[in-house]
Amino acid sequence: MNRTAFAVVIVLGLLAVCTAAAPLRDGASIVNSGSTNTAGYTVNVWSDGSATVTYQNRTAKKSFEISSSLAGRFFSDVKAARDGSAPASHCMKSASFGTATHVHWHGWISPDLDCPGDDKLTTALVNDVSAIRTAGAITGAPLRGFPGGAPRLIVSPEPTQ
Repeated sequence: MNRTAFAVVIVLGLLAVCTAAAPLRDGASIVNSGSTNTAGYTVNVWSDGSATVTYQNRTAKKSFEISSSLAGRFFSDVKAARDGSAPASHCMKSASFGTATHVHWHGWISPDLDCPGDDKLTTALVNDVSAIRTAGAITGAPLRGFPGGAPRLIVSPEPTQ
């Protein structure tokens, strides 16, 4: 084998290894607004099953894992909801305890999942978010401190790759 052919084989081999070693991750955020009495949270979920939750009144992030089947279903359902224009629904909420929960994905924001309609696209997202919350032991937003509590900032950046 001459030097040129050998170099081509090496380069192609390295490209194959690099491509296999660096799969692209997709990411989405589940953002809960919180309410007068509770702090909201942001859950960043990646297609490889890794996830983090950050509460609005805390700086520490908690990492957790979800199953690959749940991650696959979640991203499939998010894409279906976006492509199918999942309809928004309106409902009555308590001024003190009402929250809004949305999924943010590639610039798209889901309808409020705390006011789900009866369409299958939104219902699938509600079920996925519930399963992700269960996997991360996110049982509800912690109570705000009184008096006044922490300032309520709704921040919803999409995770970076």
